[in-house]
Amino acid sequence: MAVATAIFGSMLLLGAVAAQPDKWELCYTENFDGTELNPKLWARLDQDPSEPSADWRRNISSRADLVEVKGGVLHLYGKRNDPGSTDPRAVLAGGITSQGNLGMKYGKVELRVKFEAAKGAWPAIWMLPQNPQGGWPECGEIDILERLNYDPFVYHTVHSGWTKDHAQSPVSCEKGKIKPDAWNVITLEWTPEKLVWRVNGSLTHRYFKVGEDRLRWPWDSPFYILLDMQLGGNWVGPVDPATLPVAMHVDWIKFYRLKRGNKRISTFSRPR
Repeated sequence: MAVATAIFGSMLLLGAVAAQPDKWELCYTENFDGTELNPKLWARLDQDPSEPSADWRRNISSRADLVEVKGGVLHLYGKRNDPGSTDPRAVLAGGITSQGNLGMKYGKVELRVKFEAAKGAWPAIWMLPQNPQGGWPECGEIDILERLNYDPFVYHTVHSGWTKDHAQSPVSCEKGKIKPDAWNVITLEWTPEKLVWRVNGSLTHRYFKVGEDRLRWPWDSPFYILLDMQLGGNWVGPVDPATLPVAMHVDWIKFYRLKRGNKRISTFSRPR
């Protein structure tokens, strides 16, 4: 009886160890202090000749007034272009990227963001692989949030070689209700088994790993983050310049490592 009790107790202990909840260890907070971007972490986005047909880049520009750091907040703008500009585009939009600087594999990204709205506005915060394997979408993409026009919600989406033909099995995109004219806290939790999104603390989307096929789950390598105030495109529709300027404001971004017990599951890198 004593042996059986000991064995049963050991089984309970092992089960408790195996079922330890994920813990998140804060490793970096970007508060956007000062008046300039930290060049060791961020670079301005611009047009890319290698992606002439990329919908999201069609109006992205590195023009100085489209990205502003002021009052402890990052401001990303979409504006009408200046008359007489050498750039032929009617509207321009700003964005930044951590590519080549800040990256992570698994962990949690949490940010406080506020949106302005306009016809054709497409603010987005998303992630791409540092060392992509194959073309897009096979290399993988994680969209923490995208908002279209005046929507009272954001989209959370994953893209992979599987989702392009199987977007509903499992569901690759869900909506999360936001407070349109106020600050919102958006969270992505990324583990080896699943991706989980939350808006203001409420669960809004989950995407689970199924099997070991990389076509279905390409999210096992470091990714970097992009923040941009996109304008126009096949999904969001045309821009109405009369509704501009428009902006996305980011108060802070927090990056967390994933821990299980005493073991760090994730990696996080940034220049010192």
